[in-house]
Amino acid sequence: MDSYNKFRVVAKAIKQDGSDGQPVYRSSYRILDTQGEEIETSTGTLAHGDITSAYNEAFAQGHERLKALGAEGAVA
Repeated sequence: MDSYNKFRVVAKAIKQDGSDGQPVYRSSYRILDTQGEEIETSTGTLAHGDITSAYNEAFAQGHERLKALGAEGAVA
C-alpha cells in the first residue's frame, strides 16, 4: 500500500463575485494527515461558472498533489 493512501484530500469550491457581478467558483483543497492535521492547502486561480466544475478540479488537483508528495517521499 502506498504511503499517500494514509492521507486524505478535502476538496471544496469557494464562491466569489466575478468581475461582472455574477458568482464564480474557485477550486480549493487541503491535504490532511491521519490525525486531521493540515499538510498542504491550495486555491485555484481559474474561475468556474458552476460549483461542480470547481469542486471536480479541486478534487483532481488535490489527488494529483497527494500522489506527487508520495512519489517525492515527503509523505511518510
